[in-house]
Order: sequence, then structure tokens, then C-alpha cells
Amino acid sequence: MRQIHLIAAFAAAFLLSAPIIPAQAGAVLDRIVERKTIRFGYRTDAPPFSFTADGRPQGFTTELCGVMAGAVMATSDLREITGTFKAVDTATRFDALTSGQIDVLCGATTATLKRREAMSFTIPIFATGVGAVVSSDAPELMQEVLIDGGPAALSGAAIREALGGKRLGVRASTTAEEWLRQSAIAKIEGVEIVPIGDHAEGLAGVAEGNLEAYFADRAILAGVLARVADADRFALSRNTFTFEPYALAIPRGDEDLRLVLDRALSHVYRSGAIFQIFERHFGKPGANEILFYGITALPE
Repeated sequence: MRQIHLIAAFAAAFLLSAPIIPAQAGAVLDRIVERKTIRFGYRTDAPPFSFTADGRPQGFTTELCGVMAGAVMATSDLREITGTFKAVDTATRFDALTSGQIDVLCGATTATLKRREAMSFTIPIFATGVGAVVSSDAPELMQEVLIDGGPAALSGAAIREALGGKRLGVRASTTAEEWLRQSAIAKIEGVEIVPIGDHAEGLAGVAEGNLEAYFADRAILAGVLARVADADRFALSRNTFTFEPYALAIPRGDEDLRLVLDRALSHVYRSGAIFQIFERHFGKPGANEILFYGITALPE
């Protein structure tokens, strides 16, 4: 488990102009303050959101979680706080949160109503959707249906012709898998849906011809492809098939902790500091990103 020591200067950069409102008592928040330690869970396979590089947690959401540690410190009148990062994967992340092994899940986690039965979420931190990767030399009809979003993508007959009898990989234990299994694609004759344990395995399956396509969140697929040497062997869908609002997950029931985090996120969004963090991981934000963070921030 990686430990990062956070001191008051850490929070100063973004909290200097923020209203400092003392945190109220809450079961999880109380434990964090008493320990002077906040425990983060992070996925190691979801670049550019969360991953490991040079033996350290890296990524957009892990950086945001560091900012959240500063917010807890500043609002709880602590002079310092220690952040620990525990590696989790799609199969273990929610158990780690609900069993109390971690306090905040920093990864690429879609906030859904079903998941809210077991945990709570902050305001959204990013918006993406399910995308697909195929081989760059995949049949033209398959590319039009899954990659280009051309007229064939609106034709049930064309979709059935393109995908019938095909093996389609999908990242296991994700909303992408839930969507694919419930979609019309799963009902096409001969389609086989194959759960995949990690993105490297999914891309390898496409490259070797064992899978005709691999589905996962598009933003993560783009991050994974940016880190492979043979990215030109693959084609990534231009659009998304779903809407996936990412958020930080916390144990269910601690509204006080969620208020601290939502207040800090809202300030980071309103101040524009989010765009500095965004640019470090995704490049310059466009109009859609500027609009997203502008309407997601909650007014004080």
C-alpha cells in the first residue's frame, strides 16, 4: 500500500480562496480525522484516470483525490494528513469500499442507481460512455457500425449482418458488460460475449483475431491505446453507445464526508483549477468539458 504524506501546503493551492467551513461529525469522516489518515482505493488499469507508473499511483482521479485529502484536512482543522493508496480492480473495488478497507474510491467509477444501493457518490467528475475497439483492417461494415457511426449504425439489418456470429470481448465487472449483455447486440444470432480480465488482454484478443471487437469505457480505451506501441493496428469508436458519469465513491450514509468532497469539487470546478488538472491528463479541454464542469459545480 502506497503512502503519501500531505501537509498544509498541499491544500493551499486550491483552498486559498475557498470558503473554509468546518466539517460536521460523520462516522467515516470521524475515523479519518481521528486517524489523521484517509485511505484511497485506486484502479491500476484505467489510464489516464488511475494507474501505476514508477511505482506510484498516477492519473486524473488520483490527483483529484489528493485534492480531496487537502479539503478534509482544511475543513477538519488538521495540520497534516496522510493519504494511503490501495490498489483495487473492477472485481474488488466495491468490496474494499463497503467492507471499510478504503474511505474513497478513486478510479473510473460510473455512478448508477443500482450502485447507490450499496454506496454513495460525489458530484460527477467526468463524463464518458462505452466505446469499442476493432482491428484497423476489420470489415468495412463492422467499422461503419461500431467505429464510424455511419448510416449502417442506424440499420438493424446492417448491425445484424456486421456482428452476427462474432466474438465480442468486454471488460468484466463493469457497466460496459451490463450494457452489452442487455443490449440488442447480445440478441443477434451467434454473438458470443466474452468477459475480459484486463484491457491488455482485450486488445491482444482483437489483434490476434480471437475477438472481433472489444468494449469498455471509451475514455479508458483512448488512454490505453495512447500507451501501446502498435496503436495504429486498432480503430476506436468515434462516439459512445452509453452515457457514463464518473464520480468518487464513498461508504453509504456519511453525508458529512460527501458534503466536504462535493464542496471541494465544486470550488475546483468554479475556480477553473479543474482545467489545469484536466490538461495534464487529457490535453486542452474543449467546449463540452468547459460546459460539463460549469453545470456540474454546485452553488455555495
